[in-house]
Amino acid sequence: MTGAVTAVAQPDAVGLVVAYLRAQHHLSDTTLVTSRPADLGSDLPVLLVEAVGEPVRSRLPWARQVRRRIGLQAWAAPDRVEAVVYGALTALLAARGVRLPEGGRIIRVDPAAEPAEVPDRNAGDGVRRVVATVDVLAGY
Repeated sequence: MTGAVTAVAQPDAVGLVVAYLRAQHHLSDTTLVTSRPADLGSDLPVLLVEAVGEPVRSRLPWARQVRRRIGLQAWAAPDRVEAVVYGALTALLAARGVRLPEGGRIIRVDPAAEPAEVPDRNAGDGVRRVVATVDVLAGY
C-alpha cells in the first residue's frame, strides 16, 4: 500500500510569540504589533514582533515543528525601552513547552542576538529603539 503523505501545516511562531507576550502582566502597558505602526507617538511603549527570514523546517512531511528567527523591536522613552525589551526576552527565554489556546506551543526560545540600540530617525524626539533577535522552536 503506497499513499501520498501530505504536509502538516506549520505553527505560526510569530502569532504564538505575540499571544504569549500579551499574557505577560509586566508587558500589559506595551502595545504589541506585528508590523511597524505609521505613527509611534501615543502608543508608547511599542514592541514589534516579526519574522526574520524563512523558517527552518524539517524535510519530513509529518514534522510538526518549525524553527523561526523572530526579531523584536521596542520603542519607548529612554528610561523605559530597555525594561520593555529585556522584559520580553526574559519571558520568552523562560518559555519551555508552553501550550497556548491559539493552537500551538512554544517548545523553546534561544537568544540569537543581544539587544542593541538602533537609531530611528522616524521615531520622534525622546523615543529610543532597541532591537533583539531570538530563535523560536514552535510546534503543535
